[in-house]
Amino acid sequence: MSAKARMTYHHGDLPQQVHQLALETLRQHGDAAISLRALAKDIGVSAPALYRHFIDRESLLAELAVTGFEALRERLQAIDTSNPRQALIDIGLVYVSFAQDEPNLYRLMFGGRVLPRGIHPRLDAAGKGAFQVLEDTIARAQQVGYLKPMPLALMTAAAWSLVHGLSQLTIDGHLPVAEAEPQLAEGVLTLLLDGSRNSAQQ
Repeated sequence: MSAKARMTYHHGDLPQQVHQLALETLRQHGDAAISLRALAKDIGVSAPALYRHFIDRESLLAELAVTGFEALRERLQAIDTSNPRQALIDIGLVYVSFAQDEPNLYRLMFGGRVLPRGIHPRLDAAGKGAFQVLEDTIARAQQVGYLKPMPLALMTAAAWSLVHGLSQLTIDGHLPVAEAEPQLAEGVLTLLLDGSRNSAQQ
């Protein structure tokens, strides 16, 4: 970072500055490129100054992942749930779209090897919050008789596995990502829904 860029930082809000710079680094180069010492150097402060806010690199990565889950939840909550079928399709499309927009952040959010569950409570809560939108939507679809009355946990796990797998495959380059990709995603999601519909509603 240039000296001119460093001058734009105001040390009164150091945690936010570190968070933003780390997020930019993540987006451009992935989580492996994030170092507290390097961030401190770029901002123009000592490394101990950063350690007063982030005890280690992993705690900073966890906060970045929290940001991702909060952003994903916000997108999911904006979905119109009046039509259960369309709402479930839209949830899948939002997942894929988010992964396409933020591939490195998405990988960090769901990369259990980097951020194992049970270590960062805020991260676990943020992940659960995003997951809850999917679960609530499936529950409503069951309540109105659109989906089969199968165990909610099973239905949610199946839907989440599908949308996560689809998202991961697209950002890793194993599935098309051009203009046809939304149609592909919707087609895959429709296959799951057709197999899960309550026969009385067909």
